[in-house]
Amino acid sequence: MTNLVFNVAATTATELIDINSGRSVIASMMIANTDGSDTAVVNLYLKNAGGTDYYIFKNLNIPVGQTLKLEKDEISFNNKLYNMYIYSTKTVSVIIN
Repeated sequence: MTNLVFNVAATTATELIDINSGRSVIASMMIANTDGSDTAVVNLYLKNAGGTDYYIFKNLNIPVGQTLKLEKDEISFNNKLYNMYIYSTKTVSVIIN
């Protein structure tokens, strides 16, 4: 399985997985606060074709220099129904396996 790697700019919602990508089984995801100046407040969510958001988590604090690791059972979803997005108040790096 190919890794997906993103550097997500602060205050920008970024699509991580597209509804048509064929990728819904995720082994793990790591989100690292790479900003270096303050705690990142992060939202990770799914969005359906109608534009409704469904949060995996909202307003989660990731301290400077720390990484959150999510496992398969926490983040796998049906990508025929949803896109996956992330939003952060600080710059974060995301690696999806």
